[in-house]
Amino acid sequence: MADPRGDEFDPTTPDRREIGREMVDDNSGLGSVMAHAYRGEIDRVGTWRQRLDQTTTWAVTVLAAILTWAFSSDGNPHYILLVGVVVVTIFLGVEARRYRDYDLFRSRVRLLQQNLFANVLDPSEGVGVTSGGWN
Repeated sequence: MADPRGDEFDPTTPDRREIGREMVDDNSGLGSVMAHAYRGEIDRVGTWRQRLDQTTTWAVTVLAAILTWAFSSDGNPHYILLVGVVVVTIFLGVEARRYRDYDLFRSRVRLLQQNLFANVLDPSEGVGVTSGGWN
């Protein structure tokens, strides 16, 4: 997103990196708002992760049922395996779309953790510190 001067937003510039310190020094309640926003993003990440897990579970279950039925008797048609491939492909497409959304929400949480809360909790380390298990 561009600012009014037409320049691109650069989060690595020193004036843009100090939002965490300003949030602690300011008594406007921004810290509380950001904490609630962070909780909301964490919940959203958890919901999307659960949806990914459900899609994978359904794909494995459906494929296992199709394989079991197709090979259970000589009289069962084996073209049903092609139906299984189509079903797994559909599940793969759904999972890919869901993963894109999950990755978006996960990256937002990561941005808050690295550039806001890390600076609030330990301003001496600076913004975007990758040590200590943040990555």
